[in-house]
Amino acid sequence: MPDWLTHTLVGWMTGKTIKRDIGLIVAGSLIPDLTKINLAFQYFNTNLRQIFDPFHTPAVAFIVAGLFSLLFRDFKKAFIALSIGLLTHFILDFCLIHVSSQIMLFFPISWNTWQYPLIHPEDYNVTIAAVIIAAVVFLVYFYREKRSKLVIT
Repeated sequence: MPDWLTHTLVGWMTGKTIKRDIGLIVAGSLIPDLTKINLAFQYFNTNLRQIFDPFHTPAVAFIVAGLFSLLFRDFKKAFIALSIGLLTHFILDFCLIHVSSQIMLFFPISWNTWQYPLIHPEDYNVTIAAVIIAAVVFLVYFYREKRSKLVIT
């Protein structure tokens, strides 16, 4: 199940392996889940799904990434890193079997929803695999860094 932990770990592994801005890639991988803000309003019996659901579409998520990247000196570099994170998020969610709604990949041009149903929402094997793979990636990079410091001195 691609949850926040899985999205974060996949974003981190992607940033680590492509040697880019890891923090921005992780932030980008969480941008589409800004739709979860609606949960706070539901607590007060207010449903604002119409406002927050578009955040989980590529079009709006890339607009949010563009706006967020304006906060950085190197706008282009920040936008690319955030976009990589967005792509990891949408790839994972595209493979999720959506019970109530699917991903509107081409919103606002098309309201059609898409999915490639591979992962059940209650299946945490993806999260477990992400944790294990992230631990391996961490250990590999930790070992390489430690080894390179030993060679230099």
